[in-house]
Amino acid sequence: KNEQQQQQQSATRRCACVLSMSEVPINPQLTLMDFPGGTNQDHQGHVNRTEYQHMRSREDAPLLASGSGTDSPDINDKEREVYFNDPQQEQKFSVRSQVINLGNTIVGAGLMALPKVVQTLGIVTGVTALVLVLLCTLKTLGYMLKESTRMNSTDFTHVVRQRLGVNAARIQDFSIFINNVGLLIIYLRIISDVLVGDAEYKGIITDFISEKSILASPYLSVGVVTFCVLLPLSSLEKMDSLAAASASGLSLALLFSVITIALSCVEISKNGLEGVSFGPNPLYFSGDLVKDVLALVSVFPVIFTSLVCHYNLLHVKQDLPPRHYNKMPKIVRTAGCGCVGLYLLVASFGYILFKDKVQGDVLLNFGCDALEPLVGDKGCIVIAIAVRSMYAIVLSMTFPLIHFALRQTEMSVLFENRQQRQAPAARWGITLANLVVSYVLALKVPNIWTPLQITGAVAAGIIGFIIPSCLHLVAPAQERTVASMVTAWLLLLMGVLVGVVTLYQLATGNLG
Repeated sequence: KNEQQQQQQSATRRCACVLSMSEVPINPQLTLMDFPGGTNQDHQGHVNRTEYQHMRSREDAPLLASGSGTDSPDINDKEREVYFNDPQQEQKFSVRSQVINLGNTIVGAGLMALPKVVQTLGIVTGVTALVLVLLCTLKTLGYMLKESTRMNSTDFTHVVRQRLGVNAARIQDFSIFINNVGLLIIYLRIISDVLVGDAEYKGIITDFISEKSILASPYLSVGVVTFCVLLPLSSLEKMDSLAAASASGLSLALLFSVITIALSCVEISKNGLEGVSFGPNPLYFSGDLVKDVLALVSVFPVIFTSLVCHYNLLHVKQDLPPRHYNKMPKIVRTAGCGCVGLYLLVASFGYILFKDKVQGDVLLNFGCDALEPLVGDKGCIVIAIAVRSMYAIVLSMTFPLIHFALRQTEMSVLFENRQQRQAPAARWGITLANLVVSYVLALKVPNIWTPLQITGAVAAGIIGFIIPSCLHLVAPAQERTVASMVTAWLLLLMGVLVGVVTLYQLATGNLG
């Protein structure tokens, strides 16, 4: 009897696999009808949705799942055969690598701006704001994963189009374009600061040679990094190929945090915590209610940008074997909490180290002027070069992950045919165009603080809070409770409020 049940279960899984690959429609209204193959069908061959979803969620039934239907441009029939007929291929995939990829997507330019956030809000208020936004981000990522599973898709745009309509999908695509182009510009701007500095601070190159030298030109130094290093990395076809680079980037970010903490401990031992604000900083909060509220809200876009990774969430899911899709919530929690822990350390100790002199890009503070009193004239040179070089490498490893989601969005808009999207010429052409635009604009912006605010308020707010909240608000009634509806509305209103206030400040010239 046990052997017969096992054979029946095996037949069930094989039947579901075949039906999934042939894209047979599923009838949600069926009752259970046993048949010799071991699954439930009606006379038209439709599978009962409840049983089908139960089989898809089983750990021992590696069925073809999200992203493998008609909406996925990245998984073809040959790859489906690999998924189902060659279990050893799963060894090429790693849940850990996806945690690293998602974590490296989160850690980026925002890390350099967060000490400025803590300086504005104070240590206690700043840490509270970071944790609050993390909890909100985890909630909205959960909304996306639920809708992705319900729609059987790993295409963010497809999910939004089916649930919210074509106009919402267009807004979402536009938001990803603005957000990711903005981030690429900010990354290259930081790399420029690291290499050649700005009008007030020196970079690695200008520490050793004259600023008038051609080698100190940002166009040359940033151009070499952009087109000799970032272009090949950004042209890779799959995110999973970037796992090694992502691991290197995260390791260097951790090392950067260790150095920052060590220097802060030296600063505390010499000067204590004098000048450190634990509550809202009097430099930015004067007691005027309206101005104080505007000042408070103006830092949230930077935090939004630092934590929003929604545009790569489903790409990370797509790179997993289908049997591991149920591990996505754990991947999200691990990556999110780990990155916020890193953020809290760097933001708090970075502010303690430089106090009210902290810049919007804290890397500019890592020069001999600030470090020499702590570690001496020779030590400051070594640390300044090491810290800046490490974070330039971190950004270089994160840059391709941000670009990946941008390129996928652009290709889905420009090419309807899946074969055109997979063509190497299209991939390299779009990558090159994106990098040229980012390179030119990066050398025109004066600093990273204002672009981070605008990008976070407009694009990151829509991608990370408004659209995911709307997805939950239109979810089936049995999945919506009063509490979940209230939460979704609050997240939606938060995204709208931050965007409106930031745009108002931009229009009145008070953003900064």
